[in-house]
Amino acid sequence: MVPSQEEPAAVRGTSEEQPPGPAPVGEAPLSDPGPSEGSEAAAEKVEVEPREPPEGGWGWLVMLAAMWCNGSVFGIQNACGVLFVSMLKTFGSKDGDKMVFKTAWVSSLSMGMIFFCCPIASVFTDIFGCRKTAVMGAAVGFVGLMSSSFVSSIEPLYLTYGIIFACGCSFAYQPSLVILGHYFKKRLGLVNGIVTAGSSVFTILLPLLLRVLIGSVGLSDTLRVLCIFMFVLFLAGFTYRPLASSAKDKESESSRFSLFSRRKFSPPKKFFNFGIFKVTAYAVWAVGIPLALFGYFVPYVHLVSIHLWLCC
Repeated sequence: MVPSQEEPAAVRGTSEEQPPGPAPVGEAPLSDPGPSEGSEAAAEKVEVEPREPPEGGWGWLVMLAAMWCNGSVFGIQNACGVLFVSMLKTFGSKDGDKMVFKTAWVSSLSMGMIFFCCPIASVFTDIFGCRKTAVMGAAVGFVGLMSSSFVSSIEPLYLTYGIIFACGCSFAYQPSLVILGHYFKKRLGLVNGIVTAGSSVFTILLPLLLRVLIGSVGLSDTLRVLCIFMFVLFLAGFTYRPLASSAKDKESESSRFSLFSRRKFSPPKKFFNFGIFKVTAYAVWAVGIPLALFGYFVPYVHLVSIHLWLCC
């Protein structure tokens, strides 16, 4: 029996001659996703899967660099009592009480500016990354400390040491906290403890070094020696390299570029989330910590001046 050739033609004809109209109930119309929808879905899929920290490797060098950052920044700040006595002897005048206050305000301004600039340094870290922010901050701190060694009175130190040097330290310090979370997760507590111990070690040793240096070469050359710490911090900032991009990250990045080319404006990025202050526990913590720091930093700056005032 020869198969009929009319039946396939009829079937083909009915499929081709089906009149256009709404799709039958229960059947969803098939739509071919456009290139923008596919790229958006791919980007969202990639963003959902965060990269796991390497938990070591290059991260140990990053930890040592962050430890040097904490040590050099807060070691110099916490040893301000030795610098205070030297500044008072170098720039002292007959008006002793007023000069004591003016000299103490140099270190007080420097300590305050470090933490005052931290929100701005955090925004720069989000925009430019940890490496660029830390290197720029160390360079600014180096310039401020070096320029402080050439002043001939106490007033210019408010700008060079109290603002420029302190702002540079703030921009170098903030990325050292952020970068640790990129390389460590399980060992983050241990790494944070080691990095924080750097400030303790430098705080213990730097006053001994400063006492020897000031007694032998004077205040100006001592500040120039401290510039070596900032130069090493400048080099240490280059270790804050971002993690190598994986294939998924590259795919996400290319899809974002394609989306950016199709959009006239990119959505603004939100840097400050003030809604978190609606959480009562966080609000209490955010207010309590600054109040507690009054009892932590004030003795570093003013205890030496009170001692000299009582002795006199």
